[in-house]
Amino acid sequence: MNMQKRQNKAWIDRLLTASVLLLFVIYLGIFFYLNMFKYTQHVDSDIAVDAMLAREIWEEKDLTPNNWISSTERLVVGVPMISSLFYAMTGSMVFSMGLSCVITGALLLTAIAYVFRRCHISATGICAALLALCALPINGLRNDGQMVPFVHLLWFLFADYYALHSICLFLCIAFYIRLRGNALSGKPVRLRGKEILIWLFLTGLCGGLALGGMRCLQVVILPLVVFEVLLLFTESGCMSQRLPSGRWIASAFLFSLLIVGILAKLYPTNVEYPMFIQDASGMVNRLVLQVPAAVLECLGIAGDCPLNSFAALMQLGTLAVLALTAWGFFFLFGFSQEGSHKKQRIDFSQKTLLLALCTSFLLTVVIETVTTAETAHNYFFVVWFVLITVLALLITWTGETAPWFTRLILGCICVFAVCNVLYTYKDCMTTTDNLQEYEEVISYMDSEELQYGYAEFWDASRICIMTDGRITMGHCYHMEDLHMYWWTTSTKWYVPSLPEAMRTAYVVCVEDKEAFEAQFEDPSVVRLGFENQRFAVYVSDHNLVSMN
Repeated sequence: MNMQKRQNKAWIDRLLTASVLLLFVIYLGIFFYLNMFKYTQHVDSDIAVDAMLAREIWEEKDLTPNNWISSTERLVVGVPMISSLFYAMTGSMVFSMGLSCVITGALLLTAIAYVFRRCHISATGICAALLALCALPINGLRNDGQMVPFVHLLWFLFADYYALHSICLFLCIAFYIRLRGNALSGKPVRLRGKEILIWLFLTGLCGGLALGGMRCLQVVILPLVVFEVLLLFTESGCMSQRLPSGRWIASAFLFSLLIVGILAKLYPTNVEYPMFIQDASGMVNRLVLQVPAAVLECLGIAGDCPLNSFAALMQLGTLAVLALTAWGFFFLFGFSQEGSHKKQRIDFSQKTLLLALCTSFLLTVVIETVTTAETAHNYFFVVWFVLITVLALLITWTGETAPWFTRLILGCICVFAVCNVLYTYKDCMTTTDNLQEYEEVISYMDSEELQYGYAEFWDASRICIMTDGRITMGHCYHMEDLHMYWWTTSTKWYVPSLPEAMRTAYVVCVEDKEAFEAQFEDPSVVRLGFENQRFAVYVSDHNLVSMN
């Protein structure tokens, strides 16, 4: 009987492991398919400009082209830089950006798996964590009726806003753990050539990311430095005891990142993004209401659905995962009774990894609470790394002590992953007609051989990327007042870089037609060439949009 039970349990374990691996491969396939074959189907203008920037980087042979107007960050090291290399080989913005997103997403998953392995997390825990990162996010950004999980746009799909920052965070934590482990071994600590090269590489990566904006300082550098300062304070008995000399090597690594990050702020590629300190009532409001709401939204709690709907079931499932994570965090920092001794459930490297990630998340909470920076849900993306780390550690620990609990966690992740394919990705992969009005505009412009035009920001870049750069569309803030919109665009697309005497299209939302026509003293300057339910395309022999 006992033999039969053991065989049944072994069969269940093999089935769950195979299910996790199969679903993980399916999600990787979904991300690959969406990036390579559905890029234009789902990107909005805010995402499409990254592909256009990649083209500018290659054409201008400059990582920060002087003709490019940045948004809140002027990237020096980023996915557009990688995409520009593929653009040089293929001449396709869409293919190059899709492939770059696939590569950076794969690098992120590889970095996480490497760090988890270095922290003695089991293979089952690593696989489950990677599947959870791919399958659990459900909150969506809707573009013309299509939904793609917003947090996946940060790492895997279409834009990869924070993939390189996340890779940098995990690699820096891994190297810090390595340096601390050398010090804890009790042997003389000496840096070898390999470690020096890793140190230089990570310092350069942090410096390159910090050149573009504040995100690297907020997510990677400052959290690790704060974490180290707190550790030094506690380990030295509130600065009353002397620490071993080898202990300071790890500190030197983190403080070198801080120096590089501060120096990067002096580089003129930075974009001014004014922030101010909140007043007392504003801080309380953010801490109690806005920040928790943004964190929950980042996790997928969007509400706005009947309680008996599929969407409500998915969001309740996310709440259950959050509750498990909260319980697991405190459980892992407790002690297990082994014989007559108590032993902490996680070791030094696991504790360091989890606490470093928590520090990064909490520092973002503090910054968003005390400053006037926008409280956007995507800024709290590190909460997902905390979540999957707790799940991986729980699976690692219970795999030996309570295998039934491990099976329960794995089973729930698999069920949720299947449900999320149906909830989110089925429509994303199958829809083909959500851009019909845009396609009609493009067809008309092609028939009239119109290669340049203007539209409002949210339409202009989308038209450009749908044609893979065949048609260039500049941005106007409002079409009823033709002026350049200074936001993620190139100065080459406006007068005087372009001649005033040239055939130009103006793509106007139908509801704004009268306001657009009313701005011209001479109505014959523009003529209506095409109209559908959404857009009206006017044609003129004059380019009426200048940089002034």
